[in-house]
Amino acid sequence: MKKACSLALLFLFFFLYVPIISAEETDHLLLINLTTNQLSFFEDGNYVRTFPVTTGRTNTPTPEGTFCIINKYKNKAYHRKNIPGGSPNNPLGTRWMGLNKNEYGIHGTNREWSIGSRQSNGCIRMHDRDIQWLYDRVPLQTKVIIAHFHTSPEYAAHQFGYRVVSWNGRVLEEEQIGKITTVDQTKIYWQEPNGQFTEMKTVLPNEVYPVYSQGKKGFYYIGNNLYIMDEKETMVRYEQIPNSVLSNIYKRKYEVK
Repeated sequence: MKKACSLALLFLFFFLYVPIISAEETDHLLLINLTTNQLSFFEDGNYVRTFPVTTGRTNTPTPEGTFCIINKYKNKAYHRKNIPGGSPNNPLGTRWMGLNKNEYGIHGTNREWSIGSRQSNGCIRMHDRDIQWLYDRVPLQTKVIIAHFHTSPEYAAHQFGYRVVSWNGRVLEEEQIGKITTVDQTKIYWQEPNGQFTEMKTVLPNEVYPVYSQGKKGFYYIGNNLYIMDEKETMVRYEQIPNSVLSNIYKRKYEVK
């Protein structure tokens, strides 16, 4: 009898057991700055947008740390006061994204005027139009970092370990190493097959161009066989992409751990 029971248990184990597989972390990031009451969204290493948010009061603070999105609901009911989802007086608004931290979440609000302040019970409130936009772009398992910081979202995200590949809010071109901004009228040249340069046009100040390589002093390749020459370094202002961003681009491209 015992042998028969053992065989039955083995049968149930091998044929009915369903393994629990943890979902892989996505390449998205929600970075919440408690100093400025702002939420920044990153996707595939690129900074996308920053939104104003409401955070917790002094006596009901928003928790700091690293979390992830574990559930998402449209028109979630507010069970504490038995308010149905979709009701105009529902304090959760039209969208909810729950964190793996007690009952905290990122959600809309019926108090639009409160956004940008510290008036919540610890959750992150957003304008309904903002969280509706965000909800459609944030998958489950998205990492959420909540902290105080005084730097740009891109730099803070890098400091927290996210491999940021955008620069000053811009998506970079492949092989780009920097950018130049014209500060005076500047000539653009075309390189002929024989190596000579032909003047193509003159551009006005405040034009911005990506730089893909830099040769001798004041010599910039801006793509499509076009060059800007500023040997006296008075016509343009050059800015190099930070090494941290270039390193992240390399690590992402070659899947360096």
